Amino acid sequence: MPPAYTISRHQRFNQLSAEQPSNTSKMPRLASSQWANDDATWMITLCDLTFLILGFLVLWYVSDKKQTLAQTKMPVPVAEERKTLPAIRNMPLSLTPGEWNATREEIENYVKELDLESEIQVHFSRNELLLSLKDTVPFASGRADLQPRALPLLEKLAAIVIRQTSLNIDVRGHTDDRPISTTEFPSNWELSAARASRVARYLIEKGVHPTRIAVQGYANQRPRVSNVNAVSRSANRRVEIRLYQSTDFARLNR
Repeated sequence: MPPAYTISRHQRFNQLSAEQPSNTSKMPRLASSQWANDDATWMITLCDLTFLILGFLVLWYVSDKKQTLAQTKMPVPVAEERKTLPAIRNMPLSLTPGEWNATREEIENYVKELDLESEIQVHFSRNELLLSLKDTVPFASGRADLQPRALPLLEKLAAIVIRQTSLNIDVRGHTDDRPISTTEFPSNWELSAARASRVARYLIEKGVHPTRIAVQGYANQRPRVSNVNAVSRSANRRVEIRLYQSTDFARLNR
């Protein structure tokens, strides 16, 4: 073979080495070729999917909250409703003006029968009756034991209150301004409260429910007149028994 066409192995390797950089420059580059023509439409789809998931989560949270609140507000069982309705229907009706007048006349006539008009005053106003008893009617001086002469009137009041189931009772004890200091009653506070409590206890013994009675002892702090002499002090020593209907009860039964 002529020498011009003879190529040694060494020359061939050099030729290939010289050509390799140009071939390497033509290799594909991922960063510039794979994403060069991407228009990012996939981002829109991803955002839509994200908003749908968020919306679903919000709806799920709200519905779960409503269900929890509904479970918290437990409905009243039908059996309980049936028990409540008869109780409301059976509530005693408040006294009409005519019934109040009849009750007042009944008490005043009974006071006359007992011949205690000079010692017991009956005051009448809307929704209440107030009996003011001189302390000499139910009690001896400085004592809290009921006297027999007061028992018929207390029994009469108990019968009226038991019959008129809408009525309640306040029993109030009052003294004059002269101090008292005994082993049983260290002051007028103890004496006035003990007298009111004794009247209330007798009414309970005659059938009035304890929840319908309140007891108050005022000592000499609410005098009817000024304590200037024996007559005025006698007027201030008293026990008051108030029969009344609460304003809320009267309004409920109109």
